[in-house]
Parts: sequence; C-alpha cells; structure tokens
Amino acid sequence: MASINKKKLADSVIEEIKRMIASGELGEGDKLPNQHEFAAQLGVSRTVLREALQTLAILGVVEQRPKIGTVLLTRAPLAYTEHLSAPLMEDHQATIELIDARRVIEVGAVELAAQNADQEQIRQMGTLIRQMERLLNRGDTDGYIEKNMAFHLLIAESSGNRFMAHLLATIRGFMQRWTVESLTVLPGLDQRSLFLQKEIYQAVLARDPAGAAEAMRRYMNDFLASVKKFYQDQEESSSNRRAQ
Repeated sequence: MASINKKKLADSVIEEIKRMIASGELGEGDKLPNQHEFAAQLGVSRTVLREALQTLAILGVVEQRPKIGTVLLTRAPLAYTEHLSAPLMEDHQATIELIDARRVIEVGAVELAAQNADQEQIRQMGTLIRQMERLLNRGDTDGYIEKNMAFHLLIAESSGNRFMAHLLATIRGFMQRWTVESLTVLPGLDQRSLFLQKEIYQAVLARDPAGAAEAMRRYMNDFLASVKKFYQDQEESSSNRRAQ
C-alpha cells in the first residue's frame, strides 16, 4: 500500500479506499484495519483518517459498529465524491455554481443545527474554531483547511438531517479543492472567513436558528463577492493587455 501525500489530506484517504475496493483488497462487509494501524499504513494522522471515515459514513459507504470497528457497506461508485479535472478557480461558472450549491445546503443545515445540535457537537465546533485561529496565526494553511472542512461537515451532521449531511459530504471534495485554490489568489479571505465562522458558531451556541442562517449567508456572500471581484480584475487586466 503506497504512502499518501499528507497535503491531500482526507481526500487521498477516500481515494485510497476506492482503490482498495477496485483492486479487491476490500469487499462489502469487510472490516477496515483499526484506526491506529490504518493511519500508519496510509501515512496520515488519525485525525485525517477520522475525517475521511466521517465523510464515508455520511455517504453510507462505511459504518462504525460497536466492538467491531469500521465496516464497508457498499462498493457502489456513485456513493463517492468525484473531482473536477481542472482547478475550480479557472472555471468561473463552476465556482459560482459551487458557492450557490453550498449556500442552499449550508444555510438550511446551520439553521437546523442551531435547533438540533447536542452539547458535544457544539463543544466540538468551538474547539475547531479555536484550532483554526491558532493554525492561521502560525501560517499553517493546510491545517486550517482541514479544520475548516471538519467544521462545515460537523454543522451538517449536527443538523440531525441525514439527507442534508449526505448532500454536503457529496460535494466535500469540490469544497476542499476550491478552498485550497482560492486561498492562494484571494488575499484576506482566510481571516474574513474565520471571523464569519465565529459568528456562525456563536449563533449555534445561542440556539438562534435565524441568526445562524443569516451568519452563514454572510459567509457565502463574502465568498461570492470575492470571486466576482477576482474574475472582474482578471477580465480588466486581460482587456488592458489587449489594448496595449
């Protein structure tokens, strides 16, 4: 089993599990290695492995069974997140559509989370916010992106609606790909995003569904305004070069 490049994080774990299924190493009903051994085999941390398994559990691919471990439920290829072949930031339409899809899913998810999240889930949200802040202060973008994805998946899971969580998990790979690319070309996006995520968390903590939904809208609208300005600046720069 080849070691995974850690920069690809949980997506690479999902891809490796897909490869193991395709090669026959794993079949329906098989138990995955325990998390300590599996993480070591894949060359990732247990945190990264848990994030990947959480995504696969939401998608209905694996199941955590008490006293048994993680069991593969299905090998259906449509159950997995697929990736665009080209970077999303190079595709204006794909970027806008992704933000629109996230807004529809996540505004509803956080409204439900403010009503349905249990105390442990809310505690975990607060922990992720603090971790994101520390990682940004250290300049650890990869770490920040990992915790950012975990925060949004946790909100969907906390909604108490399995279909909502499944929808977000399905586009998770696109979300992470876009986040990685956007942070390289949109200055200040990471700090603004963290500020707005704090507002989202505070609204959930206060059990304020309307406030949580509005905070998530502001979060998504900031994305949209940032990418529109990016594309506008690109177009103006291209027009100026053509005019010279």
